[in-house]
Amino acid sequence: MQVNPMDMTNTELDLFAQVVWRLRTGGSGDEVRQHVLADITQLLRSDYGASYLWDSSRNLSTRCAAVNIDTRMLRRYDEQIHARDTVTPRLRAQRKAACVDEVIGRNVLEQTEHYAEFLKPCGMHHGVNVFFFHEGRDVGDLRIWRSADQPAFGRRELCLLNALTPYFQQALAVEAPLAGALSPRERAVVEHVAAGRSDKEIARLMCIGFTTVRTHLKNAMFKTHSSNRTELAMRAGVH
Repeated sequence: MQVNPMDMTNTELDLFAQVVWRLRTGGSGDEVRQHVLADITQLLRSDYGASYLWDSSRNLSTRCAAVNIDTRMLRRYDEQIHARDTVTPRLRAQRKAACVDEVIGRNVLEQTEHYAEFLKPCGMHHGVNVFFFHEGRDVGDLRIWRSADQPAFGRRELCLLNALTPYFQQALAVEAPLAGALSPRERAVVEHVAAGRSDKEIARLMCIGFTTVRTHLKNAMFKTHSSNRTELAMRAGVH
């Protein structure tokens, strides 16, 4: 399928070109996903956008970037709801851009816990997903959603995502190097985080101030390019 320029305004044509340029000249995969997500969401005339890296060894979505999605709900998804996410595995299995409504029937979708606990409270109704692969490994994805008062996704959006897929695959294949090794204190904090302890508990156990814990945590997340506590433990190699 090819993109029909007649289905795009002049502004959208410029936006499409800008996305391609960013994908061809961007940095690491994580940076690229973050930089283009808002443009992709606008280009697809959508309300919400998210991008993750799927960890197939753990059946887990990691390294979240998001547009217009409540951060508290994203945190809940990372910590609890992802285990009940029946949408992501089925859309990933398509290995190409696909509309959620065409892969999972609307009646079936709305009966799932994932829809009731995450999608509906966030206002996400119609979805289109695409997962990108390079040499057989997951390198990132796009999960774009519209609200209930918007029309469902169709051929236009699938054409756009298919046209952009080769650029995403090439750009996302570039892994971000670690910014540096963790210090002994940072690693100790991460070990406590992996054990499920709160920042206050960590401060008490390590006999350091609460703000010092937060500083070590912030530094460790920067060095490992992590966006949440679960991802930090995983990327730092602490289990």
